[in-house]
Amino acid sequence: MLKPLVEHVVRELVDKPDAVKVEVFHEDRKVLVELTVSPEDFKRVIGKEGRVIKAIRSLVYVLSPADKEIVVDVVQ
Repeated sequence: MLKPLVEHVVRELVDKPDAVKVEVFHEDRKVLVELTVSPEDFKRVIGKEGRVIKAIRSLVYVLSPADKEIVVDVVQ
């Protein structure tokens, strides 16, 4: 459920939606969402003062299980 949501939101934000790749890794008490975008779109996903990525993290946090720590990383 996390992967399609993050993928959809980020694809709508960037200029190169085909370069967007989302991977979700589940560990014991941690979920890592790794987001890969093109170098040109990196700043757009981070946003001014990190506001866009904070909003994405908030969405993911709301949908995550209460007993898991959620980490969203953006990779170029």
